[in-house]
Amino acid sequence: MNIIDIWTTHDWVVRTLIIVFFAATIIIMEKFYQLVSAARQIRKLGGDNLKAPYREIMTSIQRFEQESEALFNANTGVQLERIDMHLGRYVGILGLIAVLSPMLGLIGTFFGVWHVFEGVGNFGLNDASVIARGIKEVLADTISGLIVAVYATIFYKLFELWGRKLSIDFEEKLYAIIRRDHASAQTQRD
Repeated sequence: MNIIDIWTTHDWVVRTLIIVFFAATIIIMEKFYQLVSAARQIRKLGGDNLKAPYREIMTSIQRFEQESEALFNANTGVQLERIDMHLGRYVGILGLIAVLSPMLGLIGTFFGVWHVFEGVGNFGLNDASVIARGIKEVLADTISGLIVAVYATIFYKLFELWGRKLSIDFEEKLYAIIRRDHASAQTQRD
């Protein structure tokens, strides 16, 4: 059974979950590319050819090195928050998909059960095909919701952990650069 068959033979819940699955896939591909790119940029930190937002963050921190220590620390904290937001972009959407997909599948399950009882009420227990169609709808909705939820949850947690690791790597590298620049400036003054 291919995606076209599933689309044409199932209800609006399954169709909605198919759309959500493909939307999650697009977000996953974009997020994977972004985190791979971020890892490369963090490795190049302190050198040339940095891309946004890493270039702007480094420029901002270097500009504040001449200011007071309190202003410098406040600015560094703000810049670290910016990188956390950059690395966590779209991860929350995957989390939302992971939470809402089974709920949408459950709504479809209720509609399927309703159709089963409606069919039994209209045709009695003599027509097994009415019951079978309803149960098929119930199972398809539930399974679809769970598949999308598991898929989104796996990548949500993966990207959350990967982003946190990159944020820590960025912070460590940033402080190493700051210490190096500070020591270099200290030796030039002496």
